[in-house]
Amino acid sequence: MEITAGPASARGVVSMEIPSRGALAAVEEDEDPGQTSTEERLQSTSRQGNFYMLIVIGEIATENQLHTARQHIERGIRSWDINVSECDLDQQLQLFITRHSAQFSAEVRGQRTLHHKSDVLETVVLVNPSEDTVISEIHCLVSDPAVHKLLVLSGQSSDQGDWFFKTGVFSHQTFSRGVC
Repeated sequence: MEITAGPASARGVVSMEIPSRGALAAVEEDEDPGQTSTEERLQSTSRQGNFYMLIVIGEIATENQLHTARQHIERGIRSWDINVSECDLDQQLQLFITRHSAQFSAEVRGQRTLHHKSDVLETVVLVNPSEDTVISEIHCLVSDPAVHKLLVLSGQSSDQGDWFFKTGVFSHQTFSRGVC
């Protein structure tokens, strides 16, 4: 998976590419005023999909960190042990690339939420999120009725395993708040 090089807070373009099985092209974000918020997605009662993927990309400051994040995200997605007859991940990621909505935060500079929900897979990608946004989205993931769920956390981390976000450090204690 490749994410186009450039500052993580650059507005307008995030590119992801997954080589081999399904070649995926670059993603260009379009702001969609009709998109749903985290709370609206939580309250949705008409769930059809059986798969839910949340990818969280923390603050990335160097090219080396960007390269490492790319590897972690690809490895995380490719490690998801799901039946291709139930969810063709390459096809679903292609749908995400061509049809996702993008929301830009007014409160947290550089924070973006990319979202797409098909009849099979709901995909949420958080880029440079605040701690509160991550907690809220983890809660959505955990409370969603989907049977198959994937959480990929990527970005800078401390020696203790805490992730660095725009608004602070995300620890295992913070993670447990999102799960409970």
